[in-house]
Amino acid sequence: MVRIALVRDKLRRLRETLAALVNCLPADPATLAASRDALDLVSFRVYLAMQEAIDVCSHVIADEGWGPAPSLRDHFTILAEKGVLDATFARDLAAGVKIRNLIGHAYVDLDPVRLHAAARELIPLLETFAQRILAFCEDAS
Repeated sequence: MVRIALVRDKLRRLRETLAALVNCLPADPATLAASRDALDLVSFRVYLAMQEAIDVCSHVIADEGWGPAPSLRDHFTILAEKGVLDATFARDLAAGVKIRNLIGHAYVDLDPVRLHAAARELIPLLETFAQRILAFCEDAS
């Protein structure tokens, strides 16, 4: 059974991170290109938000006995296979793992314009994710 108190706490932190991301994300992507500090702050908050979403998935998957997930992207796929998320939505969230990996492992220098676009896409996706996961967990408990 899903530990609802744990999930609620993790979702609270995810939402706080999303709010902080909204507050630091400039309207103009050129601002990220002009300021290393702004780029780093947005990068960190995108990374943290995605990691928090993955952590929530991991707890749900473990509590339900559906795992382990072979990769970070598979966390969202498993939730789609179990009917918690729809497949298209899960695929969109899994794409966020790519930007998380680019940030966390410094595979390439981040393109500020692409990071800005990714952040703008991830904010509503992760808020919807939080709503859907919470609804599932409340129904399951």
